[in-house]
Amino acid sequence: MQVQSSFKDDKVGHLYLVPTPIGNLEDITLRAKRILSEADYVAAEDTRTSGILLEKIGVHNHMLSFHKYNSKERAPELIKLLKAGKNIAEISDAGMPVISDPGYILVQECIKNDIPVVPLPGPSAFATALIASGFDAQPFTYYGFLPRKSSEQKEFFEQMKPAHATSIFYEAPHRLKKTLKTLGEVMGDSRKIVCARELTKIHEEFIRGTVKEVNEYFAEHDPRGEFVVLVSPNEEQEEVLSWQELIKEVDALVAQNISKKDAIKQVAKSNKVSKNELYDQYHQQ
Repeated sequence: MQVQSSFKDDKVGHLYLVPTPIGNLEDITLRAKRILSEADYVAAEDTRTSGILLEKIGVHNHMLSFHKYNSKERAPELIKLLKAGKNIAEISDAGMPVISDPGYILVQECIKNDIPVVPLPGPSAFATALIASGFDAQPFTYYGFLPRKSSEQKEFFEQMKPAHATSIFYEAPHRLKKTLKTLGEVMGDSRKIVCARELTKIHEEFIRGTVKEVNEYFAEHDPRGEFVVLVSPNEEQEEVLSWQELIKEVDALVAQNISKKDAIKQVAKSNKVSKNELYDQYHQQ
């Protein structure tokens, strides 16, 4: 067990997870700007992209590259700096660190080495899209970027299909049409989707409709910008059997030489009811 306190201790540095705007620079917080200015180093997914951002918000600091291709080699170097009392602010290209970027590797190493990890709240593309989607925000499942192969995507969509939660994933513009076609093959046209693009930017747009309607829209409009795709929850009501019907299922299994105990257990599990309740109902008949 580990209990972390984010108190200031000059003997060891702190890792600050600093969110950056997903488009509109006005979304930078005062605290984020201060931490980026005061940290000894800024670990960035892409130093060129982040360098432009820091320049625009008036932050001039020493940057270190930290991306998925060098994360395993760079993490020990950053841990060494943190142990020496240096503070590091970790940022991604846009939005929240760790989400769809390698920040979790550095966080794990900090936890192993008892180095405080301090998260700052801020912009997130999938959360921004979710609250404007019109879908129920509770619960939801975020999948990040899907596999590129259609066969592998189908597995994800098969998992999403029965979910009574809003499903969210990211997709690049040049792959969007193909992905939505695969989604339609699995989901049919019974579900609604929202494709949100260029969030917080000038050309922010939400395309809402059934899978078929959105596919038809993109047949006439080329996708541009990064997309957040949201799939509505499965609202089909599952059939709920009465106790008498469940008892008949148990009797049918018992007639097949299955013990009453195992039959009750099997029927309870397949119908998602309490095994103990079904046991009581069965023996009260």
